[in-house]
Amino acid sequence: MIEGILADIERGTGANLISAKFHNALAASIVAVAKRAGQKRIVLSGGCFQNRYLTERTVQGLQAEGFHPYWHQRVPPNDGGIALGQIVAAFRTNVKLKQDVLGDSRKDRKHQWR
Repeated sequence: MIEGILADIERGTGANLISAKFHNALAASIVAVAKRAGQKRIVLSGGCFQNRYLTERTVQGLQAEGFHPYWHQRVPPNDGGIALGQIVAAFRTNVKLKQDVLGDSRKDRKHQWR
């Protein structure tokens, strides 16, 4: 892919076309990896999936091959999502600690944000 980009630059290919080719190749690579993994459910996450074009092309490619892709729709795929995950993990840890200290009688109660 890098050699192709360099060749395109030497030929004077426009940056928009080079970018589209790169993102299309990356989406195709993700589909190829999914095929090798042999899992039908594919989770797309990470900062690169803030790129709408890459996400849409990857999702379309996966769906066309019969995969079930999952991607961020309400939580950002970058540091914002990590921060939310850390909050959830801390909340669960706190709830577990309270259950351990207070005993099993509280395990069946619903926990509310305070």
